Amino acid sequence: MKTTPPEIEKDFGRDMKTFEQLPTKTKELELLQLEAEKSTGQTSVVLNEMIREKSPKALS
Repeated sequence: MKTTPPEIEKDFGRDMKTFEQLPTKTKELELLQLEAEKSTGQTSVVLNEMIREKSPKALS
């Protein structure tokens, strides 16, 4: 028996307002992550390294 997934609400205007309210550092990391997902090869490696360098260190 197949179940249909719930419909995802798409409201670009509201999503953009939410994104604009994020702190600058978070926005920068989000944009880098988006670019890393779209890229391949060495470019992806470089972007992921930049993300690791800019993201807060995990608590040990």
